[in-house]
Amino acid sequence: MKKSLMTVGVMVGFLLSILMASGVFAAKDVVELNPSYGKVNFTHKKHSEDYKIDCLKCHHTWKKGETTGKLCKDCHKAKAEGKVSSAKDAYHNDCKKCHDEAKKAKKPAGPTGCTQCHVKAKK
Repeated sequence: MKKSLMTVGVMVGFLLSILMASGVFAAKDVVELNPSYGKVNFTHKKHSEDYKIDCLKCHHTWKKGETTGKLCKDCHKAKAEGKVSSAKDAYHNDCKKCHDEAKKAKKPAGPTGCTQCHVKAKK
C-alpha cells in the first residue's frame, strides 16, 4: 500500500513539473485592460522576465516569493473605496510613474502619454 501511494505521489509530482515547465500555470503574456477611454495591452512577460521587475513592485499585497494571488482588479475598483485607490489611479501611479522614472534614468521605458497606452477602437 505504501509503495503504491508513493508511486502515485511521484507520478503526480512529475506531471505537475511538466505542466509548470510548459507554462500552463504561467501568467498570461499579454494582459488586456479595457477602460472606457481606450484599451491598454500590458506585456507581463516583458516586464517580469525581460526587465526583471520584482513581482512585488506591482503585486504589492503578495508575500515574498509568492507567484499567485490577488490581481489589481480584485482590490482596485472603478472608484476609490476607503484607503484603496481607484483602478485608474493605481495603474497611473504604478505604471506611468515607473515608465517616467525609467525614462529619466535613460533606461528602456514604456509609454507615458495617454494615447500611447490607451488605444481607442477604430470605427
